[in-house]
Amino acid sequence: MTTAAKRPRRSQEERTLETRGKLIAATLDVLLEEGYLKLATQRICDAAGVSRGAMLHHFRDKQSLIVAAIDELLVSATAEIRSQADRVRAQEITPEEFVDYLWFEHFSGRLFYLTLEHVTAARTDDEIRAALIPVVRRFHLALDEIWGALFSAAALPRSRVATVLNLTLCLLRGMGVQTVLRPDDPAYYDDLRGVWKIMLRAILDGRVRLETTGRS
Repeated sequence: MTTAAKRPRRSQEERTLETRGKLIAATLDVLLEEGYLKLATQRICDAAGVSRGAMLHHFRDKQSLIVAAIDELLVSATAEIRSQADRVRAQEITPEEFVDYLWFEHFSGRLFYLTLEHVTAARTDDEIRAALIPVVRRFHLALDEIWGALFSAAALPRSRVATVLNLTLCLLRGMGVQTVLRPDDPAYYDDLRGVWKIMLRAILDGRVRLETTGRS
């Protein structure tokens, strides 16, 4: 009869990472389900299966936990978006399909609704707004870099590449907000995206010229 080999004991660092990961995942799940106003640390601890003391060992309060969770969310989203942008450059998908990917995977579901919660909270909470500004700025800078590399060969000035990115994001964010009160109208959102994809293709091909506004 053989004896099963003992599993090696996990290091303190591994246990720390596991606990932090559970708390961050639970924070995002509870935030999505219940919203920022109802978000309670005990509810997060229960969902993560850890004690409140363990939570306080890793995060000093609810706000620091939320900021860490949103940071993790955006870092993960950045990696996924970069991967899809690489597919565009490899001509595996078109820029129009990339816009659809952004909509279906990020702006009409989990990521967008979570960001909607933290943006709403930041509007009236100075502390969480100050903590989230650098987190969101890093995400936007990453998007600028991804988009700039993606359309570096497009027939428009570099400065206008960023403009087209922001136009795309503003459209998708606006559509995302509308889904809260207009959830069952996919044809409406398909039509908006369809029109923008036609315009985007014309801009990228140089058939539509974006005039400057004179702003520096």
